[in-house]
Amino acid sequence: MKKFLLLTCIAFFTAANAYATGPYVAAKAKYVITKDEVKAKGFSEEKSKFDDNVWGGSFAFGGIINYRYGDLRYEFEYTQNSTAKKRGVKVRTQGLLFNAYYDFNLRTYLPIKPYIGAGVGWGHTEFVADELSVKNNGFAAQIGAGINIRILSRTYLDLGYRYMVYDDFDIKYRGANNTNQKVEYRPRAHEIALGLRYEF
Repeated sequence: MKKFLLLTCIAFFTAANAYATGPYVAAKAKYVITKDEVKAKGFSEEKSKFDDNVWGGSFAFGGIINYRYGDLRYEFEYTQNSTAKKRGVKVRTQGLLFNAYYDFNLRTYLPIKPYIGAGVGWGHTEFVADELSVKNNGFAAQIGAGINIRILSRTYLDLGYRYMVYDDFDIKYRGANNTNQKVEYRPRAHEIALGLRYEF
């Protein structure tokens, strides 16, 4: 009974100190530093990195729950990066994510709120090398942090960083001397984003 009363008080306190505001839309431009891990197996075995710097963009819509010491944001995001290229290999990624962020209320006169966030969802990777073409669908996830700067009453500037992970996959093909070759591909990226968010 005591545990029930304690949980009830906690739930009541949380509800009393939180209220939902209207929805929002957000758009971001990204500078993407790809750091894909490549491991070849078969006739020869070696590890290498596929790295290239490209641009990307994202669009999201979501909602906000206001608390006394900060805001909880939740959103659905579509993200896409331009094609990364290196030594005849081309890689392109995109994804659909559900993200959650917590904006900290610094209780100052400055219109700035730092935040942390994470997200999970679906990711798509296209890999092209010579005549070999592979498309992989699977899990995607991100974790990051940044700052929100209020520039108008309902408009925020968002500057953030996140580490992005797309689903690992294997590429099998016939190599030199008719040997079976396999490449284990691990898509990873560091993303620096600048965007705008408008709250309705």
